[in-house]
Order: sequence, then C-alpha cells, then structure tokens
Amino acid sequence: MTPVWLTIERFLAEHGAIVLVTLAEAAGSSPCEIDARMVVRRDGRFSGTIWGGALEWQAVAQRRRFGG
Repeated sequence: MTPVWLTIERFLAEHGAIVLVTLAEAAGSSPCEIDARMVVRRDGRFSGTIWGGALEWQAVAQRRRFGG
C-alpha cells in the first residue's frame, strides 16, 4: 500500500471519518503536482499536502462545514 492509503486506513480506524482531498487541476504554475493528496480528520488536523496554504485551509474549512 502507498503511504496515503495507510494514512487513510489509520485515520478511519482512529477517527471514524475523513476527507481525502486530491489536487485534480492547476491553472498556471503550481508548486505541487496534479494528484497531490491530503487527508483531513474530523478535528481539522491533516496529513499530506496539496501545497498552497490558502487552498489547504479552504479544504479544512469545508471539512468542518460538512461535519460527519
């Protein structure tokens, strides 16, 4: 298994619900490759990066907004 899948498995076991965020597209230059991933827990803590603090914080905010 790749590290992201191990993280998903562990987060699900420990926290019950997670969100997987995947960078699917980038316009212009981007510090991160397409398919970069981060896994966000219920409490907003995350593992991985999609590079770009504002984009990551938006992903965490959406996770909190939708709960679960």
